[in-house]
Amino acid sequence: MPAVSWQDEARCHEYDPELFFDPHRRSERRAKSVCKRCEVRSECLLMALESRAEFGVWGGLTSKERRKLIRQVPKTTDWVPVLQRVGLIV
Repeated sequence: MPAVSWQDEARCHEYDPELFFDPHRRSERRAKSVCKRCEVRSECLLMALESRAEFGVWGGLTSKERRKLIRQVPKTTDWVPVLQRVGLIV
């Protein structure tokens, strides 16, 4: 049996992808609400930060929120302690 990746477990698969890439505040709030209840939110956010995803809501953060984190620690290669320190993952 093939291993299931975290992406296959993502709650966003139940929604239209446009919801996560619509720059309007209302859509961003709805997308973040979906992320908030997702079991793989941490993995998603880590992937977005590591790959420097430029657009969309990933792991519950907008592109603006992710850019702010990246500016705080631009040279980090390990996002886990950073996200733990700011309370975004446990």
